[in-house]
Amino acid sequence: MILLLYLLISISIYLPSTISVPLNSCTIGQQTAIYDYIIIGSGPGGATIATRLALNDYKVLLIEAGPDYDDIITETPVFWPEVQLEPQITAQFNPYLYSKEDNRTIQYPRGIALGGSTLINAMIIMTPNPSEWDDIANTTNDTNWSYENIKRKYQPLVENCEYCANNDTYANKNGWLNISRSTTGFVESPLLTKNPVLTELLKAVSSEVPYNPDVDKNNTYDSYYFTPKSVSQDTGHRSDTYRRIKDVQASKTLNLDVWTNTFVTKIIIDNGTKEACGVEYVIGAFLYKASPLEPLNPIKNDLVKLSIFAKREIIVSGGQWMSPQLLQLSGIGNKTLLEKFNISVIQDLPGVGQNQHDRNEMPYIVKLKVNPNFPGPIDPACILGGILNSSCLINSTINAPEDFLSSNAILFSILRSAAPIKANFPDSALYFAPLRFTGFRKNWVIKAAPYTIGPYITVIINYARVKNNLGTVEIKSANPFDTPLIQLRHFEGPDGQTEVNQIMDHIRFLRKIFIQSNFSQYVEFEELPGSNVASDEDLSDYIHKEVWGHHACCTNKMGDTENDPLAVVNSKGQVKGVKNLRIADISIWREMPGYFPFLPVSIACEKIANDIIQLART
Repeated sequence: MILLLYLLISISIYLPSTISVPLNSCTIGQQTAIYDYIIIGSGPGGATIATRLALNDYKVLLIEAGPDYDDIITETPVFWPEVQLEPQITAQFNPYLYSKEDNRTIQYPRGIALGGSTLINAMIIMTPNPSEWDDIANTTNDTNWSYENIKRKYQPLVENCEYCANNDTYANKNGWLNISRSTTGFVESPLLTKNPVLTELLKAVSSEVPYNPDVDKNNTYDSYYFTPKSVSQDTGHRSDTYRRIKDVQASKTLNLDVWTNTFVTKIIIDNGTKEACGVEYVIGAFLYKASPLEPLNPIKNDLVKLSIFAKREIIVSGGQWMSPQLLQLSGIGNKTLLEKFNISVIQDLPGVGQNQHDRNEMPYIVKLKVNPNFPGPIDPACILGGILNSSCLINSTINAPEDFLSSNAILFSILRSAAPIKANFPDSALYFAPLRFTGFRKNWVIKAAPYTIGPYITVIINYARVKNNLGTVEIKSANPFDTPLIQLRHFEGPDGQTEVNQIMDHIRFLRKIFIQSNFSQYVEFEELPGSNVASDEDLSDYIHKEVWGHHACCTNKMGDTENDPLAVVNSKGQVKGVKNLRIADISIWREMPGYFPFLPVSIACEKIANDIIQLART
């Protein structure tokens, strides 16, 4: 009854006022349009574009499929695992790790609420390697993507960067994104500074790699560092696009409208001129089948299609899976796939939904002989059974150190290139956490809780320099509420064995730290892979069994749209063959960006926002 009431109320609360026009009528629609731009999706891509345009006095409509959700558990960094269980604001995808025929899937939480996945992520934030920007510039022949131009022109992002050096050109101190580091949030808290286990672990790490005091400015060599996070130094709260949207709305009330619980089903495109001019949408909560609450939705079969139009452009920012899905549903994609579902082909673009990359992530886990009390004082009753209770969480931490509440539970991390390849772009980030975490699988939060199962340290091997691009995203029907068929195809590319070999090297490196150093006095046993998993063959089997990822990308590849048949957008995010349509999110990258996507996507979309503004002013 409570859920039904919520759903019914959501219709009246979030029902936008629209001008009624015939569907697919671009001429009439644009004559009556009140918005310059319509942006679909409010994560780091859509929010960055929408707020930048609004601040430049354009009339913007930002559409979000999920709710406007603000709660103490989304604000407080240490609660991020619990946030990923909140069914109102998460989409739980289940992509195939390899192929559909292999049938192995993984749980893949994505944010579906105002702020997108920045509302639920673990807040690790790092700039990409300088060479990544130069590679984009060289490939697209757009010098505005070069590292020198990106850092000088397109980063009005960072307001407070505790991590950055005083002369850091990435941070102009006038932006909105706050960056702090784990030394002020976790490692230097009174809970840990006198902890002999942590002290010995840091000694073991520092004997293998040097300390990096400013990894965001210099991430070109093997080193350990205290992990940057998108957390405000002043408040200890999460710094995300939700709060950015709210701040800009408050300062530019007439320029930025936000519609939540509004699901875009199709982009309206004139089939003659191939000009995007609006969107079709429906109103309602939990309509998408990836929502855990979708099966309980009583209104999903009784929806009315509406339409809204823009004077200038439509910008798609739905993320790595929902963006290619929306394009395909709108008649943009592989002609054979679209015709299979009787979708009228507007633009035959075979690259839509192709070129999918994902990280190769892998747990290395040791059980300790003693409980070092890393986690802090959260009451396990708040977590057991996946119970989400804000009062319980708050009451259990009311006497906790402030630094603990502002932590994301990452102790520190290592940047490392596996042997024999030692480039100026470390291939992996290895991050250390005081829990047992095997990956995003069913009930992972419960299984990770260290106070319920004993003292563990997990190191997640985040193999970032993945070259495999054989993953795909394809619609399964013409129903916009269906999830697409997602096949990640880990290790299936020509570099697959090289990637496996490099992960093996990282595992053996971690054994030097935990098993072959003085820290071994605290280790009861290596749980994963396990000390008996030693040969190349056994380690390879372990890697293929345990691999997972959670940063899929690149499914609407940016490139030379004149000569690359699989390029979907050009260097300005404009969709090939369709006027007034752009994509601005993680799907436009050619290869996996950096180590964590929030900051590179935000930077890229500041650049694209600048492109949009320049075009509008010509």
